[in-house]
Amino acid sequence: MLALFDLFWDICLLRKGPEDVPASLALLKLSLLVYGITGLLIMLVSMELAPALLQTALDMALLGGLTYGVLSRRGYRTRFVQTLTALAGVGALLALITLPVVFWMDKETVDGSEAGLPLLVFLLLLGWSIAVVSHILQHALSISRNQSILYTLGYLFISMLLSKLLLLVS
Repeated sequence: MLALFDLFWDICLLRKGPEDVPASLALLKLSLLVYGITGLLIMLVSMELAPALLQTALDMALLGGLTYGVLSRRGYRTRFVQTLTALAGVGALLALITLPVVFWMDKETVDGSEAGLPLLVFLLLLGWSIAVVSHILQHALSISRNQSILYTLGYLFISMLLSKLLLLVS
């Protein structure tokens, strides 16, 4: 288990890429499970269980669907398991790092304080997350850094848009 943590941590530090992740369905399932749980924990800070479950399911479906779509479009469908495992694994790790910050932001907001510092830390973590996802996509898709940043920002935009729409509907 420590070896997996080290692998995902090295990807977060941009030292390794998705090609270093074993192409294992069992590892993919484990990574998605932990990704789902950590995502759900973050959602539960600001919403009830039912919408949090729905948001988490949407996020996981979007992550898997868009990953499969861009890999297929570029002719790299065989890289899907490794790429999605890397995205889910680092997503879970970064979510665990972000969780205390989300609690901190929520506490500041509930107390009526300005959440300036926790918001700044959250935005720095978001920037790190964008850099890591971009790094993974750059390697998985064999594209330039700029292209991978555009793919990452596109995913983020679609994810936020669908989340807002889901909240409006529910």
